[in-house]
Amino acid sequence: MLPNRIKLSKNATDKLRYLKSKTGLTPNILSRIAIMLTIREGSDLSNSGVGDMDGGQELNDTTLFGEYIYFYDVLINQYIHDKKIELSVSETIVAMVEIGVYKMGHIRKLEQLCDL
Repeated sequence: MLPNRIKLSKNATDKLRYLKSKTGLTPNILSRIAIMLTIREGSDLSNSGVGDMDGGQELNDTTLFGEYIYFYDVLINQYIHDKKIELSVSETIVAMVEIGVYKMGHIRKLEQLCDL
C-alpha cells in the first residue's frame, strides 16, 4: 500500500523545480516519469544518494500519482519485491524519484523529455 504523503529530498525538489522551468510540467508529473525511468532501467536504489529532507517538497498520494494510483501501487510494490528492497515503501519512492530526476538532468526542453 502506498503511503498517504511523500516528502522528497531538497535535492530532488530543486531538480524538479528546474525541470518544471524547462518543460512546463509540474513536479508530480515529473516525479511519475522519474519513477517509471527508475523501474524501466532496473536501477539499484543504493545509488540514490537521498540527502537532506529539510526543505523538500511534500506531496500527497493523490497529487503524486493521480488517477493512476493503483497502477503505481502495483508497479512499485512489484519492483520492491523483485529487487528485494528492504526500505519502506515511502523511502523506496523517494529514492526512485531521486534516481529518475538524476536521469533527467540533461533535459532542457519538453521534446527531450519525450525522447526518454
